[in-house]
Amino acid sequence: MGFWGDLPTWLTTLAIVVAASQFLLERDRRKEEQERDKREQARQLTVWTVTDPAPRSRAYGVVLSNTSGSTFHDVEVHVRLHGKQTSPLELTILPPGTFYIEHAPQESYTWRFAVDPQHCDHHELRPYMKSDKYQVTSLEFTDSAGVRWHSDDRARLEAV
Repeated sequence: MGFWGDLPTWLTTLAIVVAASQFLLERDRRKEEQERDKREQARQLTVWTVTDPAPRSRAYGVVLSNTSGSTFHDVEVHVRLHGKQTSPLELTILPPGTFYIEHAPQESYTWRFAVDPQHCDHHELRPYMKSDKYQVTSLEFTDSAGVRWHSDDRARLEAV
């Protein structure tokens, strides 16, 4: 039985195998944690369509909410209103906060300046929740780490 080696050699081999397994498991855990951290800021940007149902004003637009505490850059929002795709809403920078941006198809830019929803001309902004004729169809943006993100009409977030 001498060809099998001695007990210290087997114990050393077993220790190396256990250590390598733990290292691989820890590396996978750290990779998952880094991916979760990478997505953390991106998950804190949400956007939805709204309307002011008052018959006189009857405004349509979107509300963007950035709760990350950091800025987003090169934001592009694609919106469907009245069942038709609008021209994209493009923002160079989006600071933290919540903003209402009214759609104004009769104007040259088609989207008005962002305002605080609490201080806009429309007193009651209601989100659309039962109609796919009024919805955000996609969202693209770059987070503060320089990662470009894409979110589809079901809010599935993916790094581009």
